[in-house]
Amino acid sequence: MDGFGSYGGDRRMEIVSGKGLGTRHRAYSPTQHPPPPPPPPPPIQARESWPGHGGAAAAAKPWGFTDPEVKRKKRIARYKAYTVEGRVKASLRRGFQWIKDKCSQIVHGY
Repeated sequence: MDGFGSYGGDRRMEIVSGKGLGTRHRAYSPTQHPPPPPPPPPPIQARESWPGHGGAAAAAKPWGFTDPEVKRKKRIARYKAYTVEGRVKASLRRGFQWIKDKCSQIVHGY
């Protein structure tokens, strides 16, 4: 039995009876504690706008929505979505037509 029964190192294990464990008791050793929760993120501070760019109203606008390249990419994504939608609808129509044809063949024999 080489290596099967011998584990190197110092391991502290506690044998706990399964009876009588309430919600206060843990299945793991009482010396183990869960890690503390991460600290909350720092608050976001409003940035001052650049001189000559409209003050606080301009700083509140999200960046990138007036960029023509972003608009083009969004438009192309919509076109692709419409194309996929059309393909799905056509596939469903063909599937229903196939079912109707098969049922007609079975019922009418042609």
